[in-house]
Amino acid sequence: MDTSTAYQRGYEIGVVIGALLVLAFFVGIIVFFIIALVKAISTRRTGWIVAAAVTSVPLLFLGVLMCIGFVAGFKRGFNNATDMAAARRGEPSQLLTAEMTPVTGVAIPYQISIPELNSWQKDDNHPPYDYLFNAHDAYVGIIAEPVGLKTPENVCALSQKNISRKAADYTFTASQPINIDSRQWLTFDATATFKDIPIKYRFYDYADTNYTIQIITWTVPALFNHNAPVFDRIAKSFKMPND
Repeated sequence: MDTSTAYQRGYEIGVVIGALLVLAFFVGIIVFFIIALVKAISTRRTGWIVAAAVTSVPLLFLGVLMCIGFVAGFKRGFNNATDMAAARRGEPSQLLTAEMTPVTGVAIPYQISIPELNSWQKDDNHPPYDYLFNAHDAYVGIIAEPVGLKTPENVCALSQKNISRKAADYTFTASQPINIDSRQWLTFDATATFKDIPIKYRFYDYADTNYTIQIITWTVPALFNHNAPVFDRIAKSFKMPND
């Protein structure tokens, strides 16, 4: 269920280096634009005027991106605040009645449905997840492998081992049977702290001789009771591949 430490460190370093390179690129453009603009005003030469005009294009593009980012961030913050307020009032999530959109698996041809898919960010390039969805501080990850661990109990044990290996502290509820796509799965909740950040999970685990499936859902503890019925709704929509 988890990414290796080496992969995570490499990903973080790559993000930092990429951000620094992008920052250096735009700082260089800004400096050159200021120089070109000053020269264009003072000399009125065509070359400097053209240079100032050309370098203004990426700056305009950056401004548009910043505006889009601001709007997206504001919308996400507003939605999260709305969910927090609804959770404190004990109101159910609106995603419980939202229309479901089916998504077909990448690693194997399963199907799972996500409520109001346009509200979720979808990432199908985030190992070890086949898909990773998130919306309003709620996350749903699917791990699907064409390798059978034989029983759901084996998958539960592996899931709990991975958490206990990495978390500063953790607790698990007893696993309970749940019927998904006419098959018996096991589900359990886990609370864990990673780098002083508390997270609450709900796992849905299945295995037979052909497949191993994990639907891993999580959110902040304050939103767990608000999101748990949505997690159940998504998990119960899962359809196994047609062999």
